[in-house]
Amino acid sequence: MNILKKFIDLLVESLSDNRKLIIVMAVLFVVCFIGAWIFSSDSVSSSVDQIQNMSASSPGMDQGTGPVELFINNEVGGILTYVGSIFFGIFAVVSLVYNGVNLGLFGQLFSQLIPNGGIRYIVYLIPHGIFELSATILQSAAGIMLFLFIWRFARALLSSEIHGVSEAFEKTKKVLIQSLIIMIFSTILLLIAAPIEAYISVPFSDLLVGT
Repeated sequence: MNILKKFIDLLVESLSDNRKLIIVMAVLFVVCFIGAWIFSSDSVSSSVDQIQNMSASSPGMDQGTGPVELFINNEVGGILTYVGSIFFGIFAVVSLVYNGVNLGLFGQLFSQLIPNGGIRYIVYLIPHGIFELSATILQSAAGIMLFLFIWRFARALLSSEIHGVSEAFEKTKKVLIQSLIIMIFSTILLLIAAPIEAYISVPFSDLLVGT
């Protein structure tokens, strides 16, 4: 229980200390999602005839995929985003923009392919998206925090006021620890999201909006 309490305390502190960064990343994701949905209307329309033969039974692109596969896919993507962000945090931003745009494009696609497709798509996303999309945003924020640690560590190491690697690390390790805590929390969110996406999201969408 002490370990759990310490983790929760560290998590609350990490989220609080980096809330501005997390909010910025969340806003970026939402803007990309909405922008792609709205402004892709013409381009998606021109492609609809070519994809009419795709299954329109539900908006669940991962329907039939098990929770383990969903979790592994999302977790690997998150880890790659985190590690790749050592290069000036660019990968974190690109990954978040890609996910937002990709989901927005699918929204526009389903809205044109299926009756009430846009509403069904949103309803489909809600149950697992609360956890999965939150994890995606947090993973990108953690990636930027990893880059900030490397940047601050390098500056501290080159500073005449710091003596040695251990002192430089001690001075800058907080942001690294916080980024790891947020990554662990993101993994927990993805563990929750995977079975919901596999077993609940599609039936939930069908129940509320119809098949």
